[in-house]
Amino acid sequence: MSNLKYSYQTNMWGLMVQYPKLNNWNEWYQKDFSNAVYYLDWDQILKYHVGAGFKGIELMFHMEPYIDQFFGHAKNFSDFAKERGIEEVTGTFAIAFNSQDKSMHESALKSLQGIIDFTANLGGKRINIMPAGGYYGLGPLSKDQVTAAASFMNEFGKRCSEKDIIPCVHTEFWGSINKNELYSYIEQLDQRYVGFCLDTAQVLIMGYDPVKFYDDYHEFVKYFHLKDTTFAYAPDELRLKAGAEFQDGGDRWFWELGSGQVDFVGLWKLLKKHRYKGWIGLETDGTPDPMATMLLSKYYINHVLSPIYE
Repeated sequence: MSNLKYSYQTNMWGLMVQYPKLNNWNEWYQKDFSNAVYYLDWDQILKYHVGAGFKGIELMFHMEPYIDQFFGHAKNFSDFAKERGIEEVTGTFAIAFNSQDKSMHESALKSLQGIIDFTANLGGKRINIMPAGGYYGLGPLSKDQVTAAASFMNEFGKRCSEKDIIPCVHTEFWGSINKNELYSYIEQLDQRYVGFCLDTAQVLIMGYDPVKFYDDYHEFVKYFHLKDTTFAYAPDELRLKAGAEFQDGGDRWFWELGSGQVDFVGLWKLLKKHRYKGWIGLETDGTPDPMATMLLSKYYINHVLSPIYE
């Protein structure tokens, strides 16, 4: 059995999946030859995951009300997913808004309690969490603000631990915890309660080699978001502008694995060296065709990366 198992982040499958299961596809195809029907129900979407070899699934925070609406309770969704071959809801995603402001910590922690409960009800063991808001309009953060953000995450981690969940810090190339703040921030985190989700493309765009980062912090890295990019070490004026992740020209920041500048082969050699075991997530931000990106990336995993670490 492989030491590595793969999960998929559903953020590109729409803000809302409208139905648990469609029982009569024919009614959707009266004078309609689009592919929309393929993405309307969880029954089909979960089968795509499993068919492509992804036995885990991640959910965005904004899916919580729809899961509750359509399934009644998060556990019902997890049971529904397991019936279709999903082994685990590997986690959720959230943002630690106002973490840099000590006066806002109490209200910010209260607002995040919902994602802790949602994740626990799903049976998830991690919350991938952006450590603060975006850089534009907020950064650069002062030393005291970085310390406050780290203190916030430590307290959030303690609260998560009560339900056997670990928050995994997920940096964004446009976030206010950026390349000048990242190491100082990490050094102030309590690794008993907080881990790191290494997003390979985000870290490379921000200005750090994700392979070296993993080598340096392999014990801290508890999860991954895999994606590729052709914007390694992007300049600040491109990364830190308003709406940076969605470029006006339509350019893509992120690509299928093996299509950009991330050294995944080097990373996989380190996964073997450091004996990483467990779940690894694929995230397909910015793709016009999530299914194609999912399949092309899994092909690369199967045929290029898996032989390195079996």
